[in-house]
Amino acid sequence: MRDSGLTRAIERAGGVNALARALGIASASVAQWRSVPPARVGEVARVTGVSPVELRPDLHAGFAETQAPFAEAEALGLDAAAIAAKAVSEAVRAEKARRWLEENREAIAAHGKWVEENGLPLAEYRMF
Repeated sequence: MRDSGLTRAIERAGGVNALARALGIASASVAQWRSVPPARVGEVARVTGVSPVELRPDLHAGFAETQAPFAEAEALGLDAAAIAAKAVSEAVRAEKARRWLEENREAIAAHGKWVEENGLPLAEYRMF
């Protein structure tokens, strides 16, 4: 027995043969599905307009909750994708900086100790 998401997708596409044609695969493959294979969810959603959550709710537990802020941002006229990309970029930058400090902790400490013991290099030539 097919799950309801796959049944709806097949209906929306106009039948098993039409869905298979749209996906570029054999009708027999689609006919054997009991649910949409995980690797095909995005493609079936795009072709049929049935949401990935409806196609495979087991793969998208919590999906609606995680998408709510994006829908709210869109309703407010904000570019959620750009905001998310910037946040990810900043998180990557911060993580790289944290890792660099961790990897170089000993060298930084050794330099600090050397400066304490010897003073700043070329300090005698400073004009301020």
